Amino acid sequence: MPAPTTEVKRGSFVQDGMTFDVCASSAHAPESMRVYLAGDRNALVLVVSGLNSGDLKPSWGQPWGGYPDEWREDFEERAYRAYVSRDVGPRPTVRATAVVRVCEG
Repeated sequence: MPAPTTEVKRGSFVQDGMTFDVCASSAHAPESMRVYLAGDRNALVLVVSGLNSGDLKPSWGQPWGGYPDEWREDFEERAYRAYVSRDVGPRPTVRATAVVRVCEG
């Protein structure tokens, strides 16, 4: 089922080499955020409802709900950061932004 036309893209992020889009359910006072594989609103990965009430409830699409708890927790954190940052460009993973410092003395 295609996403409602009231959705607003709020950000993107990368995890495990895949890019995901994060959308608000509406432009004003959204009740949920939805995460899709980038460019495919039919590939629903995660819905987090309860944004207005503060009673957050994640619902996972198939097969994502079967991924390990640690992976899903990391995914939820990245999705939330993309949602609140409103950065619509892909976000690099932590591993891709590592900094190496060399001390010569």
